[in-house]
Amino acid sequence: MLIQRYRLIATLLGVPVLTLAHDLIPPLLEKADTFTQDIWLLEQSDKIIYLDNDFASVSDKDGLTLIPPTALDFATTFRDDLDQITGLNWTLKQVDKIASNASGIYLGAYTGEASDLAYENGKSNSEGYEISINSARITIGGNGARGLWWGTRTLLQLLSQADNGTLTTTYARDAPAYSTRGYMLDAGRKWYSKDFLKELCSYASFFKMNEFHYHLSDNYPLNRGKNETWQDVYSHFSLLPEDEDLRGILHGRENETLSRDDFDDLQQHCASRGVTVIPEIEAPGHSLYLTKWKPELALPKKDLLNLTHPDTLPTVQKIWKEFLPWFKTKEVHIGADEYDAELADDYIMFVNKMSRFINSTSDKRSRIWGTHEPSKKNQTIDKDVVIQHWQYGQSDPVQLVKDGYDVINSEDWWAYTSLKNDHMPILPARYPQFFNENRVFNFADKGGWQWTPADFNPFNTSMQLEDDEPRLRGATLAAWNDNGPDASTQLEAYYSMRRGIALVGARAWSGSRGAQLFNETTDTSIDYYSSKAPGQNLDRRLSVSNTDTNGTLLSWSRSSGNSEKINMGKGSKGMNYTLTLSISGPFTLSGPDNSLSLDKSGNLVFEADGWEYPLRHVSEEDALELDPGHPGRIWVNASSSTHKPVKISVPAEITLVADVLHGTVVLIGSKVKGRFEVFVYGGRNTQFSWSQMAFVAPLDEVKGEVSRLTLNGSAMFSATKENEKTPNVPGENNAAPTQCLPGLITLTLMAMAVMVTWQGL
Repeated sequence: MLIQRYRLIATLLGVPVLTLAHDLIPPLLEKADTFTQDIWLLEQSDKIIYLDNDFASVSDKDGLTLIPPTALDFATTFRDDLDQITGLNWTLKQVDKIASNASGIYLGAYTGEASDLAYENGKSNSEGYEISINSARITIGGNGARGLWWGTRTLLQLLSQADNGTLTTTYARDAPAYSTRGYMLDAGRKWYSKDFLKELCSYASFFKMNEFHYHLSDNYPLNRGKNETWQDVYSHFSLLPEDEDLRGILHGRENETLSRDDFDDLQQHCASRGVTVIPEIEAPGHSLYLTKWKPELALPKKDLLNLTHPDTLPTVQKIWKEFLPWFKTKEVHIGADEYDAELADDYIMFVNKMSRFINSTSDKRSRIWGTHEPSKKNQTIDKDVVIQHWQYGQSDPVQLVKDGYDVINSEDWWAYTSLKNDHMPILPARYPQFFNENRVFNFADKGGWQWTPADFNPFNTSMQLEDDEPRLRGATLAAWNDNGPDASTQLEAYYSMRRGIALVGARAWSGSRGAQLFNETTDTSIDYYSSKAPGQNLDRRLSVSNTDTNGTLLSWSRSSGNSEKINMGKGSKGMNYTLTLSISGPFTLSGPDNSLSLDKSGNLVFEADGWEYPLRHVSEEDALELDPGHPGRIWVNASSSTHKPVKISVPAEITLVADVLHGTVVLIGSKVKGRFEVFVYGGRNTQFSWSQMAFVAPLDEVKGEVSRLTLNGSAMFSATKENEKTPNVPGENNAAPTQCLPGLITLTLMAMAVMVTWQGL
C-alpha cells in the first residue's frame, strides 16, 4: 500500500517516520512529498500570523455571496480558530514584506498560474490555494480570499493532530472540482435556532462546504398524521416579516422565527467561514403556510396554490419583495416541486414569472427543484433557472443539460435523509434516518465506485454526466423533516448529517480528478474532526479542549437539605453519557438545549423545542436490541412494549443512558424502566412506529429534590455493556471494499494513530 511505500523510502533515507493519525478531509489535490530532516515546530515558532498588506483587502467577486469577506476578515477568523486548536494566543500582523528570518504563519496570494487551480470543467475561480511548510514558517497562498480560507482549514486539520506541534516540510496545491458543495436543512417542518444554524455552518466549513440551502417554509404531509382538518396541519415559515400585513403566514409562532437582524447575523457568520446561505421559500406546492392564511388561494389539495386565482401571484411576489432585500446572495431558491402535473402549463408560467420578477427586482438568479412538467402548450422553464435534480421521474439531469440548463445534483438515492424515520412504505424512496455513507463509497451499489457530483443515475449507470460538464454546478445533500417538528431535536439533525457533510464535502471538492477517500480511515477521521472543527460544539462536549470520554466527568452533591436552584453552569453533555440522579421528590434539570423534570405525580418529562416527551414503557429487549434495518424504531405491534407513560416513585436512583441509536433510556437500579420516544406516522398513515429521542443531558441548573448527580462519558446500558462503543452512524458500510490510498497524506514526525470514537467530551 502507498503508506507502506512512503515509510520504506523514508526509512532507507534515515528519516524517522510517523504518519498522520487521520486523513485530511477533503484530501489534497496535489502534494509533493519531501523526505528531509527539516520540520516545523509549533513550540519554536513565533505565534504570529503575517498577512500580506497587498492581499488583505482582496475579496472574491466570483462567489455567490453579496457580503464577501476580505482576506483580512478570513485571517482574523483563522487567528481565533488557531487559538482554539493550539490553545495558544496568536497575533495577526499586516506586513508589506516578511523578514527572511521570521517564523510563524504567512498568508498571501497564490504564486503560481491561476489555471492550475481551475474547477474540473476548466473554469477559473478564487477557491484554490497552495500551502508550504518548512522549518522557518508555514505559508498559505490563496487564489482569492476564499482560497486562503480553505487553506487555513487544511492547516488546522494538520495541526489538530500534530504530535507536539510537529509538522514535516511539504508543499501542496489544492482546489475544488465543483463550485456548489452544499447541504440543505428542512426548517419548514421544524424550527431551528440561529445559534444552531451558525454552528452547523462552522462545522460544514471545516470540510470545505460552501453553501447552506435554507429550506425555510413547508408543511407536514397532508396524507398522514392525526389532524382532523387541514387547517390544523403543522406548517412553518422561519423568517419574521417586518410588514405586519404578512404576519398571517406565521400562524402564531412569531417566537419561532428569525428577525432581520437574526438572519443578517446568520448570513454574516456563515459568510465569514466561506459558506453562502441560499434561502428557499416554497411555492406553488408545499404552501400550507400561505393557504391557511388565505384559504381562497388553495386548490382542493390544500397545500397547492391555485395559480389561476388573480391574487395568488401578487401574494407570492409580495412575500418575496419583503424578503429579497434580506438575502445576501446572488441566487435564491423558489421551491416549485411536487405540483399537480395536470396543471403543468400553469406551473411553468408561475415559475417563469417568479424567476423574472426576482431577477428584475433584485438582480438575483432563481433555483427550483426538478419537477415533471408535461406542458400541453409546448412551454418550457426559462433557461436561466438552475434546476436542482432530486428524483428520476421528476427530472432527467442528462436531458436538462442537453436542453441548456445548469443543474445541481441532489438525487435522493444518495443525497436524502428523513430525520428519525423513513417514509415506509412509500417507494422508491425509503430515506434513511442517517446519511447513507455506503452510497457515496459504492455508488449504484457498485463496489469501489466512489460517487462524485457527476454521478446521478444509480439505476442506469451509463446515464451520468461528464465530470467536466460546464453546466454541472455541483451537489447538495438534504435532510428532511417529513415526520414533523416533534420527531427530532435540533441536535438530532446534526447527528443525521454529521458524516454526510464531511463525505459530500470531500467528494464534491475532489471530484474524479482528486484522491478518493479510504473508507476505513475516513470513518475514524470524521469522528475525530467532529470534536475539532472550530466555531462549534455540536457534540456538546463539556470541555472543548478535552476529548477523554472515559470515567466520571462530573460529580455533584447538594451541600444542604434545601431544594434551592443551583447553578452548575455546565451547559449540555452530548452523546454518549450515563447520568445518575439520587432524588427524593420533584426536580428540574435545565440546560441550553432542553430540560428534564419530575412532577408531583411522578411524571418524568424531557422538554425540547417546546415539545414534551414523557418517559414511556418499553421492554428491555425493545430498548436495547437495535433493529439493524432502522435502529431505534419499534413498530406499534411489538407486543412487549405498551408505550404508556411511566410513573416514578420516590425516593429513587434514576439512571439515564443515552446514545444516538438507542436514544435516552431510563433505568431504576439495573432494570430498564422505559425510554423517551416519539410516535411516528408512516407514509399515507398505513404503518406506525415509535422512534428514539436522543436528548443531551441538561447541566446548567438543578432545582428541587436532587441530592446527588453523577455523569459518566459512556453509555452504560448494563454492567455487561459498560464502555460499549456505539455503532457508527449510520450503518450500511459493511460491504464497502478496501480502496487504495492516494489521498492519505503521509507526513514524517507526526502523531501515532490515536483512535478517537465519536463520544466527544
